[in-house]
Amino acid sequence: MDRAEVGSVTVLRLEGDLDENGVDELRGALYGCITDGRLKIVLALNEVRFISYMGVGVMVERLRKLRSLGGDIKLSGVNLYAQRLFRMVGVTSLFDAYECETQAIGVYQEAA
Repeated sequence: MDRAEVGSVTVLRLEGDLDENGVDELRGALYGCITDGRLKIVLALNEVRFISYMGVGVMVERLRKLRSLGGDIKLSGVNLYAQRLFRMVGVTSLFDAYECETQAIGVYQEAA
């Protein structure tokens, strides 16, 4: 996982599988962003092959925490598999998703 800061936005570029190990890494990275006061987050999923139900759970859990603090999570590069999973789990409406991370970052910058 790669973390980049673009102004007030933090981009977490995920790769591989968000299985048990990947979920722990994601949880830790999102917790780190929150403790650092970085509340505008883009999860770049371009290189993610698989997301477990636990992965979705961590995303939703951290999204709720961030929104309670005035922040948000935007998604970019969501592949077809992840789109289907989000739809099946019923969380599609919770996340704003964009084709590329530049678009997701731009939405935060427009709102500022």
